[in-house]
Amino acid sequence: MKCRITIKARWVDSWFLKLLSKLAAVVGHTEQPLNWSKPTDIEIEQDAPVRIGVGVRYIGRGKLLGVPVTELPAHSTSELNSGVITFRNGIWNHEPFKLV
Repeated sequence: MKCRITIKARWVDSWFLKLLSKLAAVVGHTEQPLNWSKPTDIEIEQDAPVRIGVGVRYIGRGKLLGVPVTELPAHSTSELNSGVITFRNGIWNHEPFKLV
């Protein structure tokens, strides 16, 4: 099933993150690059629980930071039914992206 991941950065630190970092989603055990300005379509298996998280990598190098992984159960979540999954970071730069 195709899902669309959207990112909503907080205005307090969005300028900093957009300038100095690259976004990535972790779906299961694979990492996929994301875009700050537009939604990204990814493939998600609908028949099994899905582990998904979003984090940043500063200056395009190093390990992915701030990735709290959320497990979405199969078939029963409104996010999977609507086809849109939205993540938002905390108000400060060090706070991770969470499913909203």
